[in-house]
Amino acid sequence: MRKPISQDRRFDDRHPGTGLVALIEGVEFEVLDISIGGMKVPLPTTRRIWKGQVQEFELRSTHWPDMKIAFGKGEVRALTSTWAALQFVRPNYDLMKCVSRHVAGLVWGDKPYGY
Repeated sequence: MRKPISQDRRFDDRHPGTGLVALIEGVEFEVLDISIGGMKVPLPTTRRIWKGQVQEFELRSTHWPDMKIAFGKGEVRALTSTWAALQFVRPNYDLMKCVSRHVAGLVWGDKPYGY
């Protein structure tokens, strides 16, 4: 069966970011949604950003306080008046672990096996 043609170019499923906090340039943002390839955060009002800009960030989980803080970089791929979408740039192990643990908690429940 063929998949219907869509304007959506994402490769990875998006999941709610509830419980994830991104720290970008000293300002905390609640993550709106996340996938293994990137995340969406509210548009910062304190400074101007543009497509193609690379932002460094910290990603923390309020659901898993014992998890290491994940550091990473994201390229701004899309902007609206309310949010910015960041695509992860060379994500490291800690960042992928944070994202996968968050998604596993959403899909399989509070404490999925193996985490």
